[in-house]
Amino acid sequence: SSGAHREPCAALLHQGGVPKARRRQRPVMSAQPLKEEDEFQGRDATGLQPADEKTPTEAAETAKYVKMLLGVVPLIGQVFAWPTYFLAAYLAGQKAVYDKKFAFIAEYQLGYVFLAVWIIGMARSVNVVNANGARGPARVDRPDQHVYKVMASSGPLKDAPYVMMAGTGPQGRFNRAQRGVFNTDEVMPLMLAWTVLASSVLGPVVLVPVLLAAYGRITFGMKYKESVKARSAGFLPAMVGERWVEGLVLLCAIKGIFFASIPF
Repeated sequence: SSGAHREPCAALLHQGGVPKARRRQRPVMSAQPLKEEDEFQGRDATGLQPADEKTPTEAAETAKYVKMLLGVVPLIGQVFAWPTYFLAAYLAGQKAVYDKKFAFIAEYQLGYVFLAVWIIGMARSVNVVNANGARGPARVDRPDQHVYKVMASSGPLKDAPYVMMAGTGPQGRFNRAQRGVFNTDEVMPLMLAWTVLASSVLGPVVLVPVLLAAYGRITFGMKYKESVKARSAGFLPAMVGERWVEGLVLLCAIKGIFFASIPF
């Protein structure tokens, strides 16, 4: 049996000596190294944004978002929607097709379907105003959407800092990327409804704002992963594209309900 043990050893030595220890694989690093970040920059001892004279009141923040989300944003939708309709109807020769569809919508009172969906979208905007108004005085920066507290009435954890999302390093990038997904998901049901309704009447022209919104959402998610501020590069085209489609839905509601009274 000793000879049997020696044969593999001899063969091994013949192939190059003692077996080599396995090399430990190095962790794969990103091609672009992460820059140094300060986890606590812009935070007080509790983890919130510092309270100072710039901290807005809930009333001021609510008024700001009422003007933006319930005034300016719907207006943007109409500013884009009506020129889109006129260009497609008169320059692209779609007026006869549109008239047939609007006559059908008016005959069967389907304009109220378009109006009802638009109202649902506005109801969501009211809730967003409500939440955004409360964010300022809470001193909670994005991407955080909630603040968690250790519920201890006494002991060393009684005055523990709030529990916030990790905002730096790979974990921060992941959290921001996830927030980009969730923000898109939050508007997705309405966007799908708007798209189906608007395209059922206006056809391929709806692809223009949809493509703009898709570009914006992808850019928004990619940039959000890099930083909170960078997300604006995608948020603006996403918002314009989405509200453009929403504006077309309201246009269809108006044309469908008042078709007999609107000559154009």
